[in-house]
Amino acid sequence: MTIATLEGPQCPTPPTLAIVIVNFNSWPDCERLVEAMASSLERIDGRCELILVDNASETPPPSHFENRSGIQIILCPDNAGFAAGVNTAWRRTTARWLLLLNPDTFADADFPEKILHRIAFYEARTEGPPGLVGFALSNEDGTRQHSVGSFPTLAGCLREVWTPRSRRKYWSLGRTRPGPVPWVTGACLLVQASVMEQIGGMDEDFFLYHEEVALCRLARDRGWTVEFDDSITLGHLRPLQSRRVNPVLRVVTRHSKLLYFLKFRPRWEARILAWVITFEAHVRHAWCRWIGQTEDANAWRAVGSIARTLGSDRGLRGIEVRRFAEQSVRDTAPGCRMGSRRRLKGSRGDRPIRLDARKRSR
Repeated sequence: MTIATLEGPQCPTPPTLAIVIVNFNSWPDCERLVEAMASSLERIDGRCELILVDNASETPPPSHFENRSGIQIILCPDNAGFAAGVNTAWRRTTARWLLLLNPDTFADADFPEKILHRIAFYEARTEGPPGLVGFALSNEDGTRQHSVGSFPTLAGCLREVWTPRSRRKYWSLGRTRPGPVPWVTGACLLVQASVMEQIGGMDEDFFLYHEEVALCRLARDRGWTVEFDDSITLGHLRPLQSRRVNPVLRVVTRHSKLLYFLKFRPRWEARILAWVITFEAHVRHAWCRWIGQTEDANAWRAVGSIARTLGSDRGLRGIEVRRFAEQSVRDTAPGCRMGSRRRLKGSRGDRPIRLDARKRSR
């Protein structure tokens, strides 16, 4: 992969913290976030760097980013997903800690300094620092936002049918307390570089969503702790659970959920979930066709195809999923039926998914 890098003046000593922002067509959000932290980054120059990975946005980065001290901009030639973007930044830094931030978060001017103070606190603990830390999130109006959850199970997925969308993946706010937790959202996630090295980075089979759940699961399986820390709060403008899911994203999110089950849950749970999603896709595809929502109907047809394929431990992964979803949604061929075995041209969807028996629950 060819990667172009725009670098401002860099400090020769390894930083303690690398703030990683993965962007796709969100330059205004990135510019707002970077400008908010700019003065703090200058004050702590050398201890913190900012790496902004752009996954082939349609427009170039703001020109004034090039002259910012401690900022690297990595321009990737294609959008290979969030995990791939994070891994690109991780491989380019020597920092001991990485802080993953969504572009649509909003921070105080001293936010990087607060994170460095928390890192110093973690590293001074007698029990040692946690492997991953999720900080508190708030909505634009200041109310708390859900950010901690239990690992997915089949029973939990079935209960989601009767759970408000805003809380399907997450613990209730009343249940969320500082300390060890199963997993935390990737919108604001602090992770030790040692964890990334031991695990091999984020799993790029996930194009978008559930990759942070998988990361936390793998870290815990290897003895690292995952913690929630509410001593710092970061605003988050557009969490998935509070916005409309477009047809392409619907395909991607269903793929990610199925892929997680295939990698980490018992085989029988993955097979049952694949059957349930296939049935859901049939029903929703028929309804969308009936009411004339062509793109949604195409998306559900693609979801059904993915569920049938992943149910046999094979299928698309990473960037292939995004390409398949985009092509499927814009497919306007008349008479396309749910049962058609349409495949993305040039895809390798018949490849087996990489599975590690040690990662699967028994």
